[in-house]
Amino acid sequence: MLKIDNKADIFHYRALLFILCFSLSSLLGRYFYLQVIEHERHFSKSQVNSVKALTTYAQRGLIMDRHGEILVDNYPTYILTATPYELKDRDEEFAKLSSIINVSAEELNRKYKKFYRGRFLPTTIAKNLTFQEISQIEEMRLEFPGIQYSRSDERIYSPILNDAHFLGYLREVGRDTIPKLDKKLLYRAGELIGWQGIEKEYEKELRFSKGIDYIEVDTYGREILRLNDSNIPAFPGENLSLTIDANLQRYCRNILEGKKGSVLVSNVDTGEILSMVSAPSYDLSIYRGETLDSEWNNLLKNKDNPLLNRSIAGLYPAGSKLKLITVINLIEKSLVDPSDSLMCTGVYIPPGSTNEFRCWNENGHGLVDLNKAIAQSCNIYFYETVQLINLEDWTDTAKEFGFNESTKIDLPNEKNGLIPDKDFYTRNYGRWGWSERGVLLNLTLGQGDILITPIQALRFINHIASRGETPQLRLNISKEISYYDKIVYTEKAWNHIWDGMFDVVNADQGSGWRARLKDPDIKLLGKTSTAENPHGEPHAWFIGFFEVEGTKYSIVVMIENGGGGGAVASPIAGDIVSYYINSFKSLAKN
Repeated sequence: MLKIDNKADIFHYRALLFILCFSLSSLLGRYFYLQVIEHERHFSKSQVNSVKALTTYAQRGLIMDRHGEILVDNYPTYILTATPYELKDRDEEFAKLSSIINVSAEELNRKYKKFYRGRFLPTTIAKNLTFQEISQIEEMRLEFPGIQYSRSDERIYSPILNDAHFLGYLREVGRDTIPKLDKKLLYRAGELIGWQGIEKEYEKELRFSKGIDYIEVDTYGREILRLNDSNIPAFPGENLSLTIDANLQRYCRNILEGKKGSVLVSNVDTGEILSMVSAPSYDLSIYRGETLDSEWNNLLKNKDNPLLNRSIAGLYPAGSKLKLITVINLIEKSLVDPSDSLMCTGVYIPPGSTNEFRCWNENGHGLVDLNKAIAQSCNIYFYETVQLINLEDWTDTAKEFGFNESTKIDLPNEKNGLIPDKDFYTRNYGRWGWSERGVLLNLTLGQGDILITPIQALRFINHIASRGETPQLRLNISKEISYYDKIVYTEKAWNHIWDGMFDVVNADQGSGWRARLKDPDIKLLGKTSTAENPHGEPHAWFIGFFEVEGTKYSIVVMIENGGGGGAVASPIAGDIVSYYINSFKSLAKN
């Protein structure tokens, strides 16, 4: 057999040796680079993979009344989250969860999509889980990769003082909402935020600061060790004390049971709101857990509109309380002598017109001077005297008392109301579609296009009670006292208004005599209003103030579609004032 020698020359040996050495050097160099030069970076990565950072939450601040009674508290609950990249079969896992927590798989998927923040971040899918439900999930832990639960706190409201309108409520933050929020507070989808009322107004103060717990886990994500030394603690939110008197609030709420309207009581000297009731209301517990669509639809379709905070956002004709605006102009501009009398026959026909404007007293009041006109709310007196006033002067005075603008109460969504002026009438009715003399007949009775809120009426009566030097209305007892722009009128004007309002309640034929107090040492001054309403029965109003132990207090009662102010609103105001005086005296004894 022919054999051939298999020989390689020296060049090939050297080439192979070079390649071998180069490969070994590259491997050693790469090993040195990864293990020495890049040690810190890869060590950090390995730590991240083996250490899970969990966001922790503290309690939201409590909301209390002026005496320390808790109005809004926290209660412990559990929330369920899903981390997208850890889920193996989302549909299958959600179907199993649905059978445990009694939430449909469709709802779990809806929440998942709504609060999704990224593949590696937990997404809230359910709240208010019971301990039994959590126990079942824990027993089946290996069947739920990517599903975690954590303890959290939800709001709980006193069933006795469940006042949705000023307390407000919390709402889950959606992904579309986050860009509009304060970035410093680090909101994430699925968390709760104050959405209305005090909860919204003082969100920064009530909200907690979040913390972080670091946990070492194995390759299955199971907890091995808690790294307590590295944890960042969460701090609770600030407690908030309100000016509200819980006992008075309960009483006012009960007195409006079955009615639509608003009651407001305040300390004139400080601007503190002692009671703010809007009726009808609704149960705040509807915002805890899962709210059924049917429950929401019932609230939204309710013809009584329980979602509306009538105290700050309900717009109504003012009624004859605005006769006091006319009084200011008459006296300040010396347009009438307060002692002069006019004849009220029950009907007024403007010069050059055939239209009849009637007094509420069809038989007439007879001879009426300024004081009697206020006390008995005589329409005819004001129909005649308002013709002496310029429209601009009348509207400027009304605006000076705070109508047509917000009261700056520390609540969101307050309405401004409307005091129509020349520009308004020209814009809406055309240059020749209205007359100054004609609209003044409506304005002096608080009718026509005028719209006000009950809280604007409260500011109005506080201006009168303080004679123009009036603190701003507020609900936070710690909020620094500030003042509205001072209103300066002569003592003569203030005295005539006070005298007339005294007789409204305390004179035999005063329109608000039903509000008269049994306590002879305390006198309530007031003004009734019956605001005509084109959509039904008139609205009944009463505004007034009284003094106890050197401190002035004010009250506003508005009963929507209630009827006459003297017949309906006055006795309610008298009952509330009597209750507060008795409570005040009882507290003073203790």
